[in-house]
Amino acid sequence: MKRIGYKKPLLYLLGLTMLGLTVTLIQKTNLGMSSWDALNRNFYEGVPIEYKYLTPIFAFILISFAYLIEWKKPDWLFLFPLFVSFYIGFVIDLLLKVIPSVVDANLAINLLYLLFALTVCAVGLNLIIYCQFPLPALDAFCNALAKRLKLSFGKGKLIGEIIALGLTVIAGLAFHHQEQWFFIGPTTIIFAVTIGLFVDLFKKPIFAILEVKHDNRDLR
Repeated sequence: MKRIGYKKPLLYLLGLTMLGLTVTLIQKTNLGMSSWDALNRNFYEGVPIEYKYLTPIFAFILISFAYLIEWKKPDWLFLFPLFVSFYIGFVIDLLLKVIPSVVDANLAINLLYLLFALTVCAVGLNLIIYCQFPLPALDAFCNALAKRLKLSFGKGKLIGEIIALGLTVIAGLAFHHQEQWFFIGPTTIIFAVTIGLFVDLFKKPIFAILEVKHDNRDLR
């Protein structure tokens, strides 16, 4: 049996932490949120419910749809994204208390926060993909869409964001968040259109760096 070691689990955990940081950074701007995060935010404010409980609930729904789309029978890995989502939710709750807000800052600072969030998300996703461990529920859902429609992962992410946008409007109306524009803003469009490009952009250099380190370790 091939030994996994400790480096990939640590990289995987770092990648998940970076996804939690991404959500936090976006929430600290005045530019709105990505579609899925906006959907979560409407429930976070409307129920209300903490992210460490909210994200596993959404994870269960998304991973169920992912398995259904791929016509896969549930296995022990079915529950793994729930634990992953609980961890990401915990990270979000923690970082929301310490990451400074730029809501009242100028547009340039808010855009820098968004650019940093996109970079962090792309790096985090590539770390997770490199480790070949189960994807978070949202990305598993988008990946299932991409496979079923025979599209790239980036295009699957775009379709997933569009689906979430429609659900966000419905949830926002239900919770009467019209004054907050359902927590939708420029980020909703920017994130949906560019996150796939950012993931592809960072994949090659990140994999190259990690594979060089792996090869150097094997030569010792």
